[in-house]
Amino acid sequence: MEKARRRELLQTARSQIDPLAPVDERVERAAQVLADLAQMRERGELVDTVDALLTHAVRVEMAERGWDVDWPSPPLGAPRAGRWPGSRDGGWPEKIVARLPAELVARVHAACWGVSKDAIEALRRWRDGHPGVVLSREDLVVYEDLAGKVITPGAVWRSAVDRALPAMKPPA
Repeated sequence: MEKARRRELLQTARSQIDPLAPVDERVERAAQVLADLAQMRERGELVDTVDALLTHAVRVEMAERGWDVDWPSPPLGAPRAGRWPGSRDGGWPEKIVARLPAELVARVHAACWGVSKDAIEALRRWRDGHPGVVLSREDLVVYEDLAGKVITPGAVWRSAVDRALPAMKPPA
């Protein structure tokens, strides 16, 4: 549906470019049309690709969490990729590939670290005090409590996908 809307927007905009105008003017007008579409994607007004849809959904997710602020960069010891301390889920069985803006990805990681750092540091200390297999129910309760306070980037990505899925369904 959004791809058809993009085609319609492009057709309308291109039809307003005078084919007899000098080539430099036509090129400039065409470039402006594409720039306008890019701005619409940036604002979430046009979600004609998976990248645009998920970028918008991640931004909305961050805003709803109150995380659409500048976060300090995580320290070198912070998790960068892979499983985070306390991560209890294995992700989804299917992969969804999307190219998100690097600034947005960095903001998600910084926000997750910012809200989870105390729990991650406590988990690391807990693990130092409990090496090997832990069988004590009391110790596992403490671990689960700390792990529940860790919000991973994967949780944000999955929430954004859940948010975007209704928009991806074709109209009935």
